[in-house]
Amino acid sequence: MGAYEVVELGRGGRDEEWQAYVGNAPHASLYHALEWRDILVRSFQHRAVYLMARENGTTRGVLPLFEMQSMLFGHFFVSLPFLDYSGILADTPDCETALAIAASDLARRREAQYIELRQSHPAAQLVEGRWSLRQHKVALVIPLSNDPKAHWSELSSRLRGKVRKAKKFGITVLACGAECLDCFYRVFALNMRDLGTPVYSPAFFQNIFRLAEDATILLAHREGRPVSGAIALRHGDRIELPWICSDYSHSSFYANECLYWGAIEWACGIGARELDLGRSTLDSGACRFKIQWNPKVRPLFWYYWLAPGNNLPELNPTNPRYSLAIRCWKHMPLALANRVGPWIVRNIP
Repeated sequence: MGAYEVVELGRGGRDEEWQAYVGNAPHASLYHALEWRDILVRSFQHRAVYLMARENGTTRGVLPLFEMQSMLFGHFFVSLPFLDYSGILADTPDCETALAIAASDLARRREAQYIELRQSHPAAQLVEGRWSLRQHKVALVIPLSNDPKAHWSELSSRLRGKVRKAKKFGITVLACGAECLDCFYRVFALNMRDLGTPVYSPAFFQNIFRLAEDATILLAHREGRPVSGAIALRHGDRIELPWICSDYSHSSFYANECLYWGAIEWACGIGARELDLGRSTLDSGACRFKIQWNPKVRPLFWYYWLAPGNNLPELNPTNPRYSLAIRCWKHMPLALANRVGPWIVRNIP
């Protein structure tokens, strides 16, 4: 192993080095950038620990981590919570190992139960270092052409028919900025309650539009009312849709189908080369809905370090342990769900 020095970013004052490194790293996601550290700290008040591996005065790898502690869900580190992709970026396998060792040493000192790394690329050194790998998540990414007609012709006739019907029902899709956040959040909060999932605070999305670069809201309207929406984030020639929502009472008008098609048209129109429909759990209903838009299915790599005596975490809606809470949440008054939800969801990565 090379002589790597692993330091915490906050103590070294090397923000520009970090940004320069992740700006050129081939597997970097937009969430590796430091503005997302600031968004998460401001929105959820968890402790950020950003590790840099340096060799001979040069940054050779990075690992952003957040420490989360909860009476409900335990004590753990995540890279990164609430977001689709992050994890270790490293120039060499030895550098990857140095960052993994530094992270596990930190978790031991802090008496955490586990570390979860959400990687978009494999990290063989982690498995050799006795980290566990799960591949229950996938990214669904549409390669885009300049002309949306090329995508339209490849869709099934059934799906094209739904989009046509949506337009006959008066569904329209528009792209807007932070001025549309309240409209988006109303649909998002309703959608989360109907799924039995606690909702994020509005402050999370407000901080995204204050601090993140190139964020857009896509909203589908019917009769002047927002009925589905998405937040679109641009990173180079790639568009990501990490948060998509729909008012299920308008499902018969195919608002969600119209939103997805509108997102494809919009992304083609601004010159994007890829449209990421967001990470999904394999074989879930959301995954099957997205597959019909002909995306490439890209495996994701979630790695876990476990403290002795701990098992792989199961903080997901399919865990039977949470089934009763999910059923109850679906019937909670929306105003109460919106008040209580942000306090709970800040501890669910």
